[in-house]
Amino acid sequence: MFPIPWYSIILVSIPQTILAVKLGFEMFGFQVKIKNYLLISALAGIITYFLRQCSFFPGIHSIILIITVAFLVTALEKIYIWHSIASSLLGYMVLGVIEGVCLPTFLYLTTSTIVDLIANPWLNILSFLPILLTALVLYVFVRNEKFVVYNLGKQRTME
Repeated sequence: MFPIPWYSIILVSIPQTILAVKLGFEMFGFQVKIKNYLLISALAGIITYFLRQCSFFPGIHSIILIITVAFLVTALEKIYIWHSIASSLLGYMVLGVIEGVCLPTFLYLTTSTIVDLIANPWLNILSFLPILLTALVLYVFVRNEKFVVYNLGKQRTME
């Protein structure tokens, strides 16, 4: 994996984590407190910065990040770990699907390549905007329509 600059963490990784947490957990009936998802996103951003400096097998840094987010939500929100893992996975999978549609379209329209994204962090940030907007629209739909895949929230806490 290629290293990314600190401003990419602030402009891509942190918003991406916020959306993954909000989407994934709300679709399982959980409401994560704002201070908690902001803290989780900031910590995930810091972890992402250091993980991206390491040369792991492709995909390993994503797995580490998803598990870390799940453990952080479990610790802060007192949600069962399996519920937290399922919610984190769902949030990141939804974002992955959105990225899988938006990124190739962006690359086609801008005649850019993945190598261009690696070489130019600002282009990478620009490529995140359609993903961000699409995910925000989806989040508004999930929130307004109270769309829940399966309500784990009624079995919420470990207290």
